[in-house]
Amino acid sequence: AWSERKDIVFVGNYAHAPNEDAAQWLRSQIMPLVWRNLPGVRLRLAGAEPTARVRRLANERVEVTGFVEELEALLDRHRVFVAPLRYGAGVKGKIVQALANGLPVVTTQIGNEGIGLDGVGGIVVEDPAAIAEAIVLLYESESAWTRFASGAPGLAARFTPAGVTPAFDEILASAQVLVE
Repeated sequence: AWSERKDIVFVGNYAHAPNEDAAQWLRSQIMPLVWRNLPGVRLRLAGAEPTARVRRLANERVEVTGFVEELEALLDRHRVFVAPLRYGAGVKGKIVQALANGLPVVTTQIGNEGIGLDGVGGIVVEDPAAIAEAIVLLYESESAWTRFASGAPGLAARFTPAGVTPAFDEILASAQVLVE
C-alpha cells in the first residue's frame, strides 16, 4: 500500500554505462528538484557493481547499496521507482520488475522502449523538471499512485512466458507462411 512505502529507488548494474549515467543525472539534476518539495525523501541506488563515480554519490540522502539479494523486498519498501535513462536499447528488465511488484515507474522514452507505459504503470517524461514533478506527484498523491500501481502488474504480465507465447506463435506462423 502507498502508506506503507517511502523513498525512491533506482536499480541497475552500474558497470553498464547507461545505468551509471542515469544515476549521475538523477542525483545531480533531478533529485535537487525533488528535494525542494520532499526534503526528507531518500534515494536508494541499488544494484551490482557500483562504480567509483556512483559510490561517490552517497550521502545522508543517497544510499548506494550495491548488489541486493532480495530485489522484491527492496521494491516493496519504496514508493516510486525512477529510471531516468538517456541512452541504451531494448526492454529494460528493471522496469518490468518494478511493474511486476506493483511499483509505479517514472522513466524516459529510452526507459519505456518496448514496454508501452502510456499512462498505465508509470509516467514517461524527458527533462529533469518533468521527471521531478512526476516523482513528487506519485510520492504525494495516494490516488495517483494507486491508479498507476493498479495497472503495473498487468503490464508486466505481457513479458512473462504466458504473455509472450501468443505473439511468438503468431510470428512463427507468419514465418511458416513465407517459407511455404
